[in-house]
Amino acid sequence: MRGAMRRLTRPATTTRRPPVDTGRAVLGAAVAMVLAHVGFRTWALSGGFFYGDDYQLVDEAHAEGGLSAGQLVEPYAAQFMPWGRFLAWLASTTDQLSWPVLATTSIAMQAVASACCLWMLLTLFGRRAGILVPLALYLTTSMTMPAMMWWAAALNQVPMQAVFFAAVATWVHYLRSRRLRWLALTLVVLGLGLCCYVKTLLVFPVLAFIALAWFASGGPVRRLVAVVRAYWPAVLVGLAGGVAFLVYYVVEVPQISSGERPQDPGGLADRMLGDSFTTGVLGGPWHWSTDIAPVARATPPDWAVHLAWTAIALLVVGIALRRERTLRAWALLALYLGTDYVLLLTTRAQIVGSVSGTEYRYLTDAACATVLCLGLATMGLVGAEQPSRTRAEPLLARVPGPRLVAAATVLVAGSGVASSVAYARVWHDQHPGKAMLGGAVRELADVGSIDLANDSLASDVSGAFGPPYNQLDVLLPMLTPAARFPDASERLHLVQTDGEVVPADLDEVVEAEPGPVAGCGWRVRGAGTDVVLEGPAIGVPWWVRIDYLASADTGLRVGAGGGSTTADLVRGLGTVYVRVEADDQFEEITLDGLDPGVTLCVDELAVGDLEPEEDE
Repeated sequence: MRGAMRRLTRPATTTRRPPVDTGRAVLGAAVAMVLAHVGFRTWALSGGFFYGDDYQLVDEAHAEGGLSAGQLVEPYAAQFMPWGRFLAWLASTTDQLSWPVLATTSIAMQAVASACCLWMLLTLFGRRAGILVPLALYLTTSMTMPAMMWWAAALNQVPMQAVFFAAVATWVHYLRSRRLRWLALTLVVLGLGLCCYVKTLLVFPVLAFIALAWFASGGPVRRLVAVVRAYWPAVLVGLAGGVAFLVYYVVEVPQISSGERPQDPGGLADRMLGDSFTTGVLGGPWHWSTDIAPVARATPPDWAVHLAWTAIALLVVGIALRRERTLRAWALLALYLGTDYVLLLTTRAQIVGSVSGTEYRYLTDAACATVLCLGLATMGLVGAEQPSRTRAEPLLARVPGPRLVAAATVLVAGSGVASSVAYARVWHDQHPGKAMLGGAVRELADVGSIDLANDSLASDVSGAFGPPYNQLDVLLPMLTPAARFPDASERLHLVQTDGEVVPADLDEVVEAEPGPVAGCGWRVRGAGTDVVLEGPAIGVPWWVRIDYLASADTGLRVGAGGGSTTADLVRGLGTVYVRVEADDQFEEITLDGLDPGVTLCVDELAVGDLEPEEDE
């Protein structure tokens, strides 16, 4: 009875939930964010297309006929880029250029860069919820979109993002442990980066700044002495390697700088740092200029720029009032941005002016620096001698709680995704090259072969401003085997700006005078005949339409203004279009070169340009 009473009066036990593993939850959320980011970038790239240097890089690799060391180290457009040359060669091994193949390489590189960003944040700050904020900034900012959508730019800039993050992570491991294996790994990462993009040189001073500002104490001289003593192998090898590469680059790689005094430095600073960067890091720019589509430029509204500056000022001041040793993080970011500005001012800006400051391709790496510096300012660097830390007596009594921080992060991230979607849509829907060349490829998908007339393409279609990579007969055969561009054809076609392939006719400029032979017109035999025109034609490339009657299959040489072209004619009635590169003004067309015993009657002959054939 007493035992039963004890069982009845025993207090009920409460079931406790196991404590939440915060570190595992943070890691899971971060991995999910990275996967979502890669999925989004896959969607963005799936609707892209080739542009500009994409064609030239692959065509040059194809012309080499194979991969060689000389080809890999050959500079391209002031860039030393063996990695890009290698991927271009890889793309050239297929029969035709394939956008899915090129896009896959960009996606793979972007996935590596995103994983390296997460690794850097975990290495520096541990598995804490705070790393999700800078990670979200990197994964959603539109500042990295232009360097990814354009494949030739992605070859350089996307790997550099991975190198930036990986180098910082391995460097911090070295600073903590002083183990040479981490130093060796850092140097390997930097070496790979230099094979991708010369701006990897900017990572060297970033690593030095981290060592001086967070792993040493005292005044500037004392910090420098301490770092040199503690990490002398890194100082020695880093200086030697960085200086050696810089000297090689300056001496061996042709530069794009005009050598003239920089123009409008204030305008460039205003556009690049005042407008583009400040709005880009907060989810902007919210408006893109598409006047040179598919390359879109950041043109944020004035109200957005003012709002961004206010938000950044409040963020920097608010963090400084709550935490110690935060200004050094912002100093690092300011120095990095200043270097980006000077590089642009003394190179591209000398050619295109301050408008280059609205192009995020020159600020892509600044997104990496922003992620790093935001983390250093808001979280303590694990293992550092002087990390950022919460003030013992905060100067700001009330601070945003975790929910408000999360809401602000979601707002900025969502805005960044929206800006990124808008940028990708330009490449999807407003890409003249995709419309014309991609449309032509689709039209010719089921055609064995077709004779097309060459044409010079607008710069927004080709991405090039001069030959040969602004010529239809150079670009379209890289995309489809069906395109042929003969200088003479019985049935020519034109490619319209929307990609439609239509039959061609001649827009006559000058015709031949009536021939002297009744029932034949101009009779051509072995000695040849000069067909007199009704007026002169200037010395430029022309198309000549010849309506003829041939006694047998034969060849025919058509000459005008110092140029000549050979055409193949068939027995009987026919029409042939012949392109003649005339160097001088001419008033007659020479027809000769017939096969022995063949007689040719030319009923009509006209000189002009091609136009779409009118529907009857």
